[in-house]
Parts: sequence; C-alpha cells; structure tokens
Amino acid sequence: MAITIRKTIPTTSKFNAYTTGGDTTITLIGVDSFTGHAKKDLMKFGLPKSPSKWKVNPVDYFDYTVVDLAKGTDEIVMKGYVEDDTVTTAWEKVWKLRAMCVSGGPLTSLVIDNITFSSSTVQIFLEDISWTKNPDDTTSLATLAGDGTARIEVTLNFFIGSAR
Repeated sequence: MAITIRKTIPTTSKFNAYTTGGDTTITLIGVDSFTGHAKKDLMKFGLPKSPSKWKVNPVDYFDYTVVDLAKGTDEIVMKGYVEDDTVTTAWEKVWKLRAMCVSGGPLTSLVIDNITFSSSTVQIFLEDISWTKNPDDTTSLATLAGDGTARIEVTLNFFIGSAR
C-alpha cells in the first residue's frame, strides 16, 4: 500500500537530525494495514432506582438518558517503514516525520493508495509518532545503506479535523 505524507517543515533541525526542510514528502513502505477509529462523546445521565422500585420491577439494563451533541473524534493509526534512498537516510526521514508532528497545522496531504486528505478534501494532522530501529540492522544510522531495506519502523497517529 502506497502512503505519502507531505508538509512544510522548518529548514533546519535543532537536533541536527536532518539537513533540508521546506516542502517535504516522505513515503512509507511496508504498510499492509491500518486502523481507523471513530468515537462519539455522548452525555449520559444514569437514572437512579430505589431498592423498592428495582425489587418490584427488576430489569437487566441500566436506565439512561442520552444527549447526543454529535461531538467526537476520527483517527487513523498506521505502521510502516522508512528506508534509505539515494539522498536521505531513514534516520533523517524519521526526524522529518517528527518535525511534521511538532510543527503546527495540518499536513499538506496524506495519500493512502488513491485517497487524499488535504485542505481541498478534509484536513488531517499528524498527532503522534513513535519509531523503532530494526535490531538486525547493523548499518550506522548516519550512513546511507542504499539497498532499499526497511530500516526503521514508524507508528503514526493521524487526527482528522479542520484547522481553525
């Protein structure tokens, strides 16, 4: 599954983790599935019952009044890998993804196969990123392996919404 993430990031890294910024596109490889999650926050008011009432009329449910304000969240979580290309190491790409998360505002675009999230469709934010270096990768992080091997696994949490 082809995943590309695009956003303008700062041109320099405080951590010296990447050397170029600006309009940046990162492609994830090895994403074979992702998880979507939608949750609505309901206001729920439990109606109490006195012992005399539940003894006379026993039921196997709780009595609630629910107010639905149509308030909720939409999220997408995916795992994939970043790899070295001919110019950028996987380590630099991870830090560029981190910069996309840390810098304000929505992504310029997130493309999952042929579905695009952007300002012209629906905005999406990179809310959380975590990464794990493959234990069998003995190449230095600062060295371009150049063999197209997935070097660092990333987990990305995206939040769907509109910037204000």
